[in-house]
Amino acid sequence: MDTKILEQIMSKNEAKVYFALLEIGQSSATPIVRKSLIPNSKIYPVLEKLIRKGLVSYVIKNNVRYFQASDPKNLIEYLNNKEREIIQQKNKIEKIIPRFEAMRGMSKEKQEASVYETVKGVKTAFNNILNTLGKDDEYMVFTLGHELEEKQLKRFFKIYHKKRIAKKIKVRLIANSKIKKVFSKYHVYGGMKVRYNDMELPTGIFIYGDKVMTIVWGEKPTVFVITSKNNADRYRKFFEEMWKASK
Repeated sequence: MDTKILEQIMSKNEAKVYFALLEIGQSSATPIVRKSLIPNSKIYPVLEKLIRKGLVSYVIKNNVRYFQASDPKNLIEYLNNKEREIIQQKNKIEKIIPRFEAMRGMSKEKQEASVYETVKGVKTAFNNILNTLGKDDEYMVFTLGHELEEKQLKRFFKIYHKKRIAKKIKVRLIANSKIKKVFSKYHVYGGMKVRYNDMELPTGIFIYGDKVMTIVWGEKPTVFVITSKNNADRYRKFFEEMWKASK
């Protein structure tokens, strides 16, 4: 007899033993082994599982256990019990789902670092700002210094800010007062607020989302991006303090 339908609610070996008992009736272990083709070493553990499920019972005669399949209607009762257990488990899981979601939220916070090299890498890193932020989002910048006088950077930021403006992303920047003339002439664009400070501040730092990006401009331009909400929040707090102190 095909055991597959029962294998949906019990193991393959359990189904074989149950069907064997249905066919041969009350029996000791040896005939069950022959009929079910289950190894002798496994027959008793399988029978014990079926007994616990209420699908097999036994009697003892002359110190020998004789097993028999219970009324097949017990299969329905077995399924009913499983259904009740599943409902109880579902109710318990529903109660602790909020705790699981909180744990998942904590694990979402990534801590990682990425490095981009060459001008092509710099473009990729800046495009990530545009891809991360949306309309009316804002990021913060401690601007580069005298590097901003270079033609290549003037051209690069002209193209970049055109894309930023199209996406309606806002930006606040703090620049050193020493480069105010160059910055105000070549690097001020729409959707941008700029203040200047006489202090020697960290330069080339962009704070957006949960990322802090640092750009080092030279023969081989390099960008370092650290993904960490905690780190980004600390930089934002520092930026806000310096924003208040700048003009």
